[in-house]
Amino acid sequence: LIVSSLLVFFMKKEKLKFLEPIEDIETQEKKTISFVCKVNRSEVTVRWMKAGQEVTLSKRIVYRADGLKHTLTIKDCAMEDEGEYTAMVGDDKCAAELIISEAPTDFTGQLRDQTITEFEDAEFTCKLSKEKAAVKWYKNGREIREGPRYLSYFASHDILIIKVCRPDDECEYACGVDERRTRARLFGGESNWVTTGEVLVKEQLVVPEVKIKLDGTLVVRAGDSFAVEAIVKGKPQPDVKWTKDETTEEIKKGPRLQLETGADFSKLLITGARRTDSGKYVVTASNSVGTSSAKCRINVLDRPGPIRDLKVSDITIDRCNLAWEVPEDDGGCDIYNYIIEKCETKRGVWSVHSNAVITNKAKV
Repeated sequence: LIVSSLLVFFMKKEKLKFLEPIEDIETQEKKTISFVCKVNRSEVTVRWMKAGQEVTLSKRIVYRADGLKHTLTIKDCAMEDEGEYTAMVGDDKCAAELIISEAPTDFTGQLRDQTITEFEDAEFTCKLSKEKAAVKWYKNGREIREGPRYLSYFASHDILIIKVCRPDDECEYACGVDERRTRARLFGGESNWVTTGEVLVKEQLVVPEVKIKLDGTLVVRAGDSFAVEAIVKGKPQPDVKWTKDETTEEIKKGPRLQLETGADFSKLLITGARRTDSGKYVVTASNSVGTSSAKCRINVLDRPGPIRDLKVSDITIDRCNLAWEVPEDDGGCDIYNYIIEKCETKRGVWSVHSNAVITNKAKV
């Protein structure tokens, strides 16, 4: 009698569940937070929900799985991110609250000292991290009350205007929000005074202003002439200089280059334009009150330079492959076509093989 038996083991796979659930988080606006949980199996995906809707992932909201550890990171938290978040895996889930408090208002741009002459208006500008914050303005430590000579308003940033300045306005001013302060001084500018009998004449000082009569980039062909004109204002009359690109070296007159400057303008004229004339031109006006500048861009178009690194491969009796690198100088605009010519060795005559090659390789 032969007796045989078979013993079979069935192993039931453990249900998916959380080993460590996510926890409540309290933070401030603009901060970065991370909900972290652990599950009992690797290579699974955790679903993230908020208010019954699946969380939309982005560059700001990032989900990462690392073995058993799963993380939902929210960068640059905003008030609308506040709420209950739920993590779900299999039939198991866990939830936690994200509580966000408003970040304190801070200064993103400090007050700057101002220099004006008597009877002019002064303007202080204060930039804050939040729009329409409750700011207060101070003069020598005392809060300023709005009136005919003191005006404050908001227009993308907070502004204080002091109308028709007098000598007693020359002091320290401050902008305050909560316990924070930014301070600056108002100075009386230099003036030239001339006394003639009973009449006192004062020369007004004006910070330079420069504006170039050009919208966008000026495109010219090689060999042509071009002119760039700038309107220049300021008292006393500003000194004007032209520079090119990132250098501080002043542009000088030459055989191809003329400079003309008058009471309210400055003009740069270049004849026989070359590719090397392309670039950013800056005109700067300076006087005893301050400095101002404006810039424009010139693009001189010319034929492109030669192709680089020509390679011939897969040569047969009547065929070969050509490949090359684009020219170092594209002539000022994108290259959209190449022309391939061939020369028969017996005839010694060049002829066009193809005039519609749009890439930098071809079979010929």
